Amino acid sequence: MRLDRREFLSSVGLAAAGLGRGFATPADEPPYDAMGELVGEMTSHSAVLRARLTSVPVRNNSGYNFPGAHHGMNVTELRKMPMPPGMKISDLNGDCPGAPGKVRVWYGTDPSLKGAMSTKWFVVDTKRDYTSQIHLDGLQPGTVYYYEVEMAAVGGAKTRKGEVGHFRTAPRPNDWYKVKFTVVTGQDYACRDMIPEGYRAYRSMLKYAPDFLVQTGDNVYYDTEPPLVTSLDLARHHWHRMYSMVTLQEFFRNTGGYWMKDDHDGFEDDDWPTRKPSRVNPLTYQELTPVFSEQVPVSPKPFRRFRWGKGLEVWLMEGRDFRSPNADPDSPKKTLLGAEQKAWFKKTVLESDAKFRIMIMPEPIVGPDQPGRDYFQLPGGNGDNLADASFGHESHEIRNWVKEHKLKNLIEICGDRHWQYFSVDPDSGLEEFSCGSVSDAHTVTPFPPDPRYHRFLRFKGGFLSVALEGTEDNPQLLFQFHDVNGGVVYEYAHKG
Repeated sequence: MRLDRREFLSSVGLAAAGLGRGFATPADEPPYDAMGELVGEMTSHSAVLRARLTSVPVRNNSGYNFPGAHHGMNVTELRKMPMPPGMKISDLNGDCPGAPGKVRVWYGTDPSLKGAMSTKWFVVDTKRDYTSQIHLDGLQPGTVYYYEVEMAAVGGAKTRKGEVGHFRTAPRPNDWYKVKFTVVTGQDYACRDMIPEGYRAYRSMLKYAPDFLVQTGDNVYYDTEPPLVTSLDLARHHWHRMYSMVTLQEFFRNTGGYWMKDDHDGFEDDDWPTRKPSRVNPLTYQELTPVFSEQVPVSPKPFRRFRWGKGLEVWLMEGRDFRSPNADPDSPKKTLLGAEQKAWFKKTVLESDAKFRIMIMPEPIVGPDQPGRDYFQLPGGNGDNLADASFGHESHEIRNWVKEHKLKNLIEICGDRHWQYFSVDPDSGLEEFSCGSVSDAHTVTPFPPDPRYHRFLRFKGGFLSVALEGTEDNPQLLFQFHDVNGGVVYEYAHKG
């Protein structure tokens, strides 16, 4: 096993406290929450809390690291890097073994939780990785809520409480509220820039203090870094090691989120529902994709919209579940969004009276994409998004619809791309912002800007922030690209 100095000191400290990996928990002792909690899907009156129970108090910081692991490994490289003989998943760096038990949530508007309400007890689902999705209803709009999770063995009398966290509910649809949020993508474990803590960008976003975060997908990478996911347990390990890191726990303890999935955290690179498994063989799309919805708090329907006051409404689009095969010839029938989602999007956008409307997708519409990626080819991929010619008909349909209805206050944000950019479609005027990967190491080889589209292009990591500013009569949306340390590298104000 390879340990850096901080990981070694961490493991020594745990052992000294009697909390090392060999620590035995009696059957009636309450379990732990080594991954913390996640709150998402906030509306003006509700939210969803995802809890997961663990048999250990902290992640396995002293576990095995795969020597030579790096971003973007191909399947041949990965298959030459299996887990050592006899090693268990719990022996891997960052793992947090699950534990049976029950949870309830205490929540209220007082930071001390004085007078807090509590949910009933929920027994975690052992078939869904010892998790529970707890719905908090009857909340007040535009309000900061504090919470803590109480844990117990199923039949035990002793309890344990997690750390206090907080989140904000959305304001009422007719209230003017100066909302601000951040957007990220591309969390490759091999590309962490703070080891073992996680990513600098999360510390920077915590200082920015957004009302919420949108994670546009590729939360983890099943198929391009070890351990290569060939079982559901290995898939879950990728989530355990990611969301148990200190920087992510700090951020999500103080911020609610909306999670989306893309190819790498749903199945494998450039996928669609009927694609035969290659990298993640023998798992199918239908077997592997549901892991996403047990690991983060999400609504049952993958596409949904959220209103944050009079000024802002956000549409979260699903880019994988309904798409035609990338390899199919382009035609009016070929789709990435699917008929139901596309009809819902067009109808609800035109019905909305929000000052600004933001469409967020894992994949781009405007682009342009990297040169040479227009069409899908085996065994690699490409031809994967609405900025590529392989989905040209649907891309032009959406852009023409934007132009026809003169939707000047509809803006699109995408993830998926490993570079930051601001582009404008020269025909429809649709503006697109790509948040870029969460760390510098996850970017691609630079290519020249396309002056027909690009207003800004940067091949580094970080995050995108969006802030509704001004007054109800004179509003603006301020888009800022940040580097991993939070510095603003470009900004653009979209006037109302």
